[in-house]
Amino acid sequence: MNNDWIDRDKKGKRGEVVAAELGHLWAWLLQRGAVTFHRSIGFCAIGDDEGSNTLTASLALYLGAKGMRIGLVEAALREPVMSGMFEVTDSPGLAELLAGQVTLRDALRARVAPGVDLVPAGASTDPFWGFTSGRFAQLTTELLGPRELCLVDVPSLNRAPEAALVVRSVDAVVLVVQANRHAQDVVRRNVAQLRSLGTPFLGAVLTDVVYDLPTPIARLC
Repeated sequence: MNNDWIDRDKKGKRGEVVAAELGHLWAWLLQRGAVTFHRSIGFCAIGDDEGSNTLTASLALYLGAKGMRIGLVEAALREPVMSGMFEVTDSPGLAELLAGQVTLRDALRARVAPGVDLVPAGASTDPFWGFTSGRFAQLTTELLGPRELCLVDVPSLNRAPEAALVVRSVDAVVLVVQANRHAQDVVRRNVAQLRSLGTPFLGAVLTDVVYDLPTPIARLC
């Protein structure tokens, strides 16, 4: 797999920062019951291009590198990207699995990275309908059989009506918010929407946070 989209310099400062931030995220999730109470966790953004897919994949890679077995599922069928991230074929994937055309064995890309097994989005002509059955919940249960955790890239709340169905099928959900993109009332409204679905809401993660550093310090980075 080509990891350039996550960390172009594993030995450099950027790699250290990414690893540290993922470590903080994982510690935060553990405090909220990950693995112990919540073994399938969805990451859901408000809109498109807020980094939820990269965050979900990065966390899967981080945990897989630590020796955990992770199932990674791309449930965002409208704009699939993970097959490109991991350099695997996109179909058959989740869309075909939900349609009853293939089995999990057919849809699964085993060992796309150490400890990580991927179910890519596949090719869908109707991203909503496949989630109206109970197949997605069955998928997460089956994935968790030999694995410790299932991480799900959930469709964006403001674009995909199936997002609510995906959220209801996981043990817990995290909201992914791009910094400086949404007004506070928009974020509060989406948090309220997630909580209304009945799935435990673990909190929110900010992406693309930019810190203004003093010039002498910035030169060291």
